[in-house]
Amino acid sequence: MAANKIILKIREEAAQEVATMLAAAKKKAAASGAKITNAAKAKVEEINSQAVADADEAARRQVLIAELEARKNALDSKRKVIEEAFAKAEKELVQLPQDKWESLITKTVLAASETGKEKLCVPAADVEKYKETMLAKLNAALIAEGKKGELTLADEPAKFTGGVMLIGEHSDFDGSFATILREVRIKSEREVAEMLFGSEVK
Repeated sequence: MAANKIILKIREEAAQEVATMLAAAKKKAAASGAKITNAAKAKVEEINSQAVADADEAARRQVLIAELEARKNALDSKRKVIEEAFAKAEKELVQLPQDKWESLITKTVLAASETGKEKLCVPAADVEKYKETMLAKLNAALIAEGKKGELTLADEPAKFTGGVMLIGEHSDFDGSFATILREVRIKSEREVAEMLFGSEVK
């Protein structure tokens, strides 16, 4: 009988021990579950926040790209207008009335001639003008300035469409309208752009 009580006592103590262990395990599992759940929620929030940030950054980049593209297109359009303006200016120079053409050529030659004995290389379309009167007028203008008036025409016509090239003993001067306009453009393209588009041009 005593043995049965002892066994029963051992069983009760074992049952209590198991119950205690189960309760502790259950509590630990609940705590771990809560920790895992909280960590998962935090990760979800982090992912959502990063997704929003990434979306904002992507949107910002798209706006920036669009602005850069718009600015590039605007600049390209303005460059095209400037190109057309200078191309038109060159075309108008070639088609100058005779008196204005003579005045421009005379100023160019007088400014560029060093000895008054250079050869003039001129477009084929202008050769007859020089042979008829222009060469004589240029030599007379040089003499009036105290230089030798011994300009002659080069054997071969120039490859450019307007203007004049002076071929000297030591150096040449390119007075073609295309070159003159190119030099003008280098010096004053910004002013031309501001005249065409206003002060917003950068």
